Amino acid sequence: MEYTFNEGQMDLPLDGRIDRTMNVLALPDGSGVTYIISRDELRTGESLLQLIQRQLGDLAAQVKGYQPVMPPTELKPPSGVSAAFEFGGAFTQNEQGIHQRQVAMQLSGTQRVIIFTMSGFESFDKSALNGWQAAISSFKPRAAR
Repeated sequence: MEYTFNEGQMDLPLDGRIDRTMNVLALPDGSGVTYIISRDELRTGESLLQLIQRQLGDLAAQVKGYQPVMPPTELKPPSGVSAAFEFGGAFTQNEQGIHQRQVAMQLSGTQRVIIFTMSGFESFDKSALNGWQAAISSFKPRAAR
């Protein structure tokens, strides 16, 4: 299968593998917010909300002190997306508070899920939230190949 990424493309024998790559976009000094784009696949018969609930349950079990701060809230999906939810949480890692806001979108006609994350060491201010909303609303899925 032809596998395309920002820097190029290559042929890979995928043999049933799913793409779980992550793109992490951070400032060099680690300040401010970091944007993460990750990928997943729905299990057979699983809805997007069920995937989110499963992953939040796993996170709560694996990360001591994980606190949901925004329950999964359904969003109007953009063109090419069949379902979308926004949610958020906070936790402490290495004695540092971590705040996250996430949006999960199921690409239309597929089991494929794209998860967008905004992460930071501080609570998100109005500027960060405005940037987040602008980024999320700008998403346009690539045409299926």
